[in-house]
Amino acid sequence: MIVSKPRINTVFALSIFLVLVFGSFFLLLDSLLKSESFFIVKLILTPVTLVIALLVLGKLLAAIKIVKAGNNRLNIFFPISRSRIDLPLSEIRGWREDVVKTKQGEFKETKILYGKKKVIKLSNKENTEYDKLVKYLNQKAKKQKAGG
Repeated sequence: MIVSKPRINTVFALSIFLVLVFGSFFLLLDSLLKSESFFIVKLILTPVTLVIALLVLGKLLAAIKIVKAGNNRLNIFFPISRSRIDLPLSEIRGWREDVVKTKQGEFKETKILYGKKKVIKLSNKENTEYDKLVKYLNQKAKKQKAGG
């Protein structure tokens, strides 16, 4: 059985970034309430910082999933919402792997479409066992692969 989890270093880096952004938000908010210098700049930066922090937090929480592949099934578990998806490979409507070349190497992302417009995204930078999972999909769900 193949188990693909979020990489610890990715979750850690996003968590540190969130601490810094939320910290700067609260410092801006405190400064906004205490002093009048640069009031307009602080008034603009405070909600922008909050929006950035909330978007990254949403991305982090949505990206945390554990995918188990085996026995012609994909089991997806979302620890934050405590929900599970048990997906037979026959119910996959299609899947595709996109590869983008960067300076640090290749970024690979696989999108698995199931149900009515429901998509699971996995990437080699954010998930462990990514290559094994794509190999498993190539073996077991080759017919559903988009473009091939």
